[in-house]
Amino acid sequence: MRRRVTVIGLAVTALTVAACSNDPGVRATAMRAEQGGTDQGSTTTTTEPTDTTGPADTTVTTDPAGPTVPDPGPITWGPCDDEAADGNADLECATLTVPLDYDNPDGDSVDLALVRQPAQRSRIGAVLFNPGGPGGSGFDFIAYSGDYIQSGLGLERFDIVGFDPRGVDRSGGIRCLDDAFLDEHLYLDDTPDTAEEIRLLQESATGFADGCQDRYGDTLRFYSTANTARDMEMMRLGLGDDQVSYLGISYGTYLGGVYATMFPDSVRAMVLDSAYEPNGDTPEEQYLTQLVGFEEAFDNWAAWCKGDASCPFTAGDVGARWDALRQQLDDNPVPGSDGRLGNQAVMDTATTAALYSESEWPVLADALARAEAGDSDPLFALADGYEGRNPDGTFNTLFQSFPIIQCASGIEDQPVPDPQALLDELREKAPRFSKDITLEDLQYDGGSCDDLMDDQPVVELNYSGTAPILVVGGQNDPATPYRWAEEMVGELGPSATLLTYTGEGHGQMLVSTCVTDAEAATLADMTLPDDGAVCDPDPVVERPSWWGDLPTPPGVGDPVSLPALTAAIGLTDTTGYGETRLTSMSPQQAADAYIAAFGADGYRSLGSEPVTDLGDTVRAAFLTPDGSFVLVFVMGPEALALDDLSGAASSVPEGQSVVLVAYLPD
Repeated sequence: MRRRVTVIGLAVTALTVAACSNDPGVRATAMRAEQGGTDQGSTTTTTEPTDTTGPADTTVTTDPAGPTVPDPGPITWGPCDDEAADGNADLECATLTVPLDYDNPDGDSVDLALVRQPAQRSRIGAVLFNPGGPGGSGFDFIAYSGDYIQSGLGLERFDIVGFDPRGVDRSGGIRCLDDAFLDEHLYLDDTPDTAEEIRLLQESATGFADGCQDRYGDTLRFYSTANTARDMEMMRLGLGDDQVSYLGISYGTYLGGVYATMFPDSVRAMVLDSAYEPNGDTPEEQYLTQLVGFEEAFDNWAAWCKGDASCPFTAGDVGARWDALRQQLDDNPVPGSDGRLGNQAVMDTATTAALYSESEWPVLADALARAEAGDSDPLFALADGYEGRNPDGTFNTLFQSFPIIQCASGIEDQPVPDPQALLDELREKAPRFSKDITLEDLQYDGGSCDDLMDDQPVVELNYSGTAPILVVGGQNDPATPYRWAEEMVGELGPSATLLTYTGEGHGQMLVSTCVTDAEAATLADMTLPDDGAVCDPDPVVERPSWWGDLPTPPGVGDPVSLPALTAAIGLTDTTGYGETRLTSMSPQQAADAYIAAFGADGYRSLGSEPVTDLGDTVRAAFLTPDGSFVLVFVMGPEALALDDLSGAASSVPEGQSVVLVAYLPD
């Protein structure tokens, strides 16, 4: 995968991360999902360390129930040789070796992959980052977008440090199953009609736990949130800082809370965006919380689509149209261009993936409409991105790491006292998102982790320090309900402040200007908003009155709807207004044609340049007579074939370039 695309760094969008979830429907997918292949550990460098000095002590703070943390000495940073870091020469990479078992620090170890966007001005310290999951890659996130995060949050005086937690991707990523098994069992028909479909479901039900036990045995218990918090303390020591700041999203908020609980004196400031608090839920809440959240998000999406004539899946009853398509794909799956069958399981996963962000709502509508017309590729693009499947059929470790980290952290569903009553409530409150849950599932009287490991302790949050902690909760967040944010603030004590976001979606960093400003103030200046602070969504950027006067060069077609592509490159209705068109010209030819056409009409050209890390992409910028900024971004076939864009660009005819013309307000 290449560097994540944004609108050339002029409009910044948050990355979608996988759910931090207790949802058994999500977990069922996790247990049979992803990865295999070869570990990609970072190479230890021999260059001189930069901006770090090792502390004098050999051990540091102890959490009440655990061992001391060894001093790793200064972290040695050097050039990055990872593909994810292509295109950003400022990035530096390192490997940090930590004990697998902190009770046996001289035993087996794990090599953690670290990447940092170095401070651009006089350095204050570092901000550690985790994007969620559990199992999300912080290395990828910072390698792709660390420079945007640093500038967008005003953190130029801080190193932004991403890492793959233990058991994730480059850091000894958990791979209980190989790619071939995962691909064969990824989107199984949950209404089997043949002996083969039944066999695959049965094989899937036991394959993950069996594979994990065969490969890892009882070492699975060491991949816990508490041990990752200890790893973070070793990172702080290796960075040479007395205290460290932290930015966590989704499950990353719980990781941050655990770190603050275990090492309160090591915290300088924290932002916990889309709070996840697994402690204290009843067995019923463990099932209902996210399923109901996604059902409500689905209803909000359906209401939007019904009320927007431009929605390609609009109908008098959008939900009924969705139900009919789901049944159609169950009865007659639609083959994708790679030969895989797009069935109802693909559609379910694609729908869940899109409901994480309001910016993905048009993408979902377009994918569903195209599936009705016999093209399942857009559904696969959404679903595969959620499941961590790459276009070549390989997988990252997200959904293999996911259940292991949860179970090792003591986060598991408990037996349900009245299974039938809960099933009835699920069917009433979340009819679509509880379809794959049966009475037999709820009647199981053991823990959900019994096949993987013995019961493990869970860390209850209890922060005793004084550093400022901002907890962000979304009122319409399907994955992490608002009440979890309220609970987390109470547990983290008087130094924590709750910020409420009233809009849709999961994770608001660099999506909401109001939230971003509050997060920036917390991390950069250690300043919290007032108690009870509320952020509303950014206003929609309307079509400018002068838009119809913009010239279109000969050889560039009429506007076409490519919502998945505009979402992939970071243009949303709150960051700008834009249109996409197609042309048979090369990107440079198209950019030159726009420069000539705009110049002839009196627009001021700000120049053009290739975007070298995005294949054959060229950007050009202009000022209108009234001083408004217009961007022309042309992506050729080479760019559209990149992993980041290939799924989104599946509807672009072969050999065509895509022209995005966008107005980006100040």
